Amino acid sequence: MAVINEDVQTLRQQFHDLRNRLRELTEKISEVRSNRDVANSEVKKLSAEIRALREQLLQIRQQISQLAEKKKELYDKLVAKREERRKLIDELNKTREELRKFNNEYKSLRSFLGTKNYDENELRNKIEQLEWQYQTMTLPPEVEKILINKIRSLESIYLNVKHLNELRARLEETRQRVPQLKERISRLSEELKQIIADYLRVKEEMQNLKAQRDELFQRIQSLRQERDSIRERANAYHQELLSLLQEEKSLREELERVSVLLKAKELSQHLEERKKLLYGKALEAYEKYKRGEALSLDEFKLLYEFNMLGSDLQKSS
Repeated sequence: MAVINEDVQTLRQQFHDLRNRLRELTEKISEVRSNRDVANSEVKKLSAEIRALREQLLQIRQQISQLAEKKKELYDKLVAKREERRKLIDELNKTREELRKFNNEYKSLRSFLGTKNYDENELRNKIEQLEWQYQTMTLPPEVEKILINKIRSLESIYLNVKHLNELRARLEETRQRVPQLKERISRLSEELKQIIADYLRVKEEMQNLKAQRDELFQRIQSLRQERDSIRERANAYHQELLSLLQEEKSLREELERVSVLLKAKELSQHLEERKKLLYGKALEAYEKYKRGEALSLDEFKLLYEFNMLGSDLQKSS
């Protein structure tokens, strides 16, 4: 009997210990699950932030690409305009040199002809008249010689006057080209200033966007490292949770086994105590029976149950 009581007490203590451990384990599971869920929530939040930043990064890269194309167009245009202006400057210098040359030649010829002004048409008509006289008239040799010399002199003057007029026309044409070239060069210079301003503006925008791009990239890298670190922590929590859940399962099974065993032991103890109580009552009934006192039906049942009437009933029979 003492062994049974001892077993029941031991099982009860085991049951209470297991139940306390299960309660502590349940609290631990709740804590670990909460930590895992919080970590997973942070991972999702960081992933969403990273996606948003990557969209911004993509847009900035597209803008940089567009600006790079614009910058190249402006650079090509700048090179072309500079080349065009260089050619015009070369042409202007060449024109000025021609102007200087024509001007010197004009002054030299003008000095050669003297201060008298000649009319080119009059000279040509005069020469034609003298040539007609020479061809149609019979003149003495002396007069003919004078006429020929005069024709030659007028022809020389005519050629110089004609050349002088040609120089004057070329001088005028060249003089007119100089301001035209200057105007075109000035216009190109203004266009170049605007192109350079646009080029520098685009270049500055690209530099600003590249700085934003680099900053965004570093931010994304930092967030990725943070997310990966938290994800590792969440995975560790999850593995710990799986281990705790397995431990909880084993503990519940052990608790169920001890509970069943305890109930069986308690039932056995209860039956043993009841049997002991009934055995005492059976002894009392047996004493009454031996004294010849009247017994109740329950008392007869007790005597029969504990086999206390076997020999006496046979004798009575």
